[in-house]
Amino acid sequence: MIHLSTSHPNSPEESFPGSPTLVWAQLIVVLTAPSLGALCGLWFWPGPLGATLYALCKLILYGIPVYILIRQLGFAGCVSYPFQGLFTQNAAIGLVSGLVIGCVILLLWVLVLAGRVNVAPVLDAMRDNGMTNALKFLAFAAWLCLANSLLEEIVFRWYVDTRLRIIGLPFAIAVPVSAFVFTLHHVIVLSAFFHWPLVLTGSLGVFGGGVLWSLLLRYSKSLSPSWISHALVDAAIMLIGWWVLSAAQVPHQVPHQVPHQVPHQVPHQVPQA
Repeated sequence: MIHLSTSHPNSPEESFPGSPTLVWAQLIVVLTAPSLGALCGLWFWPGPLGATLYALCKLILYGIPVYILIRQLGFAGCVSYPFQGLFTQNAAIGLVSGLVIGCVILLLWVLVLAGRVNVAPVLDAMRDNGMTNALKFLAFAAWLCLANSLLEEIVFRWYVDTRLRIIGLPFAIAVPVSAFVFTLHHVIVLSAFFHWPLVLTGSLGVFGGGVLWSLLLRYSKSLSPSWISHALVDAAIMLIGWWVLSAAQVPHQVPHQVPHQVPHQVPHQVPQA
């Protein structure tokens, strides 16, 4: 039986009481859930069935780690855990890293990608999901930047990193493995909308972010730096999404053309005899 202390939830020596088989089983389920959900929702069965399976996989992905965190800390402790160290120097590192990465993403879009990337599939998806409504777009952006980023940090940085180390992987291996799994479902999502050069570029960025955020959690002993950084990066991506959506809604202006003037034709007259 694995029965480890619970003095600090991000310590690699800690877990819930359980057998190694249970740890392996839960870890495998969590590792496969995001990619399986993305495949079902975007590739295998796009439509109501795929959306339902995608939501179910998301529930599993977030539900297992959050349940374990609640078992370790209690509900109140689970709610307060992401805010520990929020007003510290470590959190400032998360703020700076998020702003730097976010600015790089925005500059890459403005200077290199805008106008060169086919955004029609993304526009179709946003329109199909009602994102042309500003309030709905803002609500989705708030969910993605605040709640979804926090849940992904709990799953991939706290839960996956610590479980990989519990089963025997050293930190130097656990972090890239966790980042790879984090990247894999993003690859599946990006591939549904973009060509491979942008998919590759985005995937490398996601992998680098996963490694960085694991390091922030490891050395700060707090989830807040990685959460802040992740949220700011997502905010930059949503700004690009709004840019794309707004540009598509601007009607194309046809240049004003002066009507073609047909020269006055003088009737041909037959000379008089």
